[in-house]
Amino acid sequence: MSVNERCYRIGAFAGLIALLSVIWLVVLPTYARQPKMQQHLKWLDDQGIDPSAMYYTELEVMEDILAKQRLAELRQKSDGSSR
Repeated sequence: MSVNERCYRIGAFAGLIALLSVIWLVVLPTYARQPKMQQHLKWLDDQGIDPSAMYYTELEVMEDILAKQRLAELRQKSDGSSR
């Protein structure tokens, strides 16, 4: 591997780390501070759901929650289309 190729790879790796850092340290915290996300996080907390564990465990309560959410979305769509 030539010196130029090695420098390019190191630069690309550093750029990737920088991009991931910006996403992790700037974009995601900014998104989490948005009112809609705050509301969702509060709702999860009120339901006793740990968001970090949502995708790794089966939550008994999730079926009821998802059914209610689907029903609310259907109602919202039907309210919007009837106007």
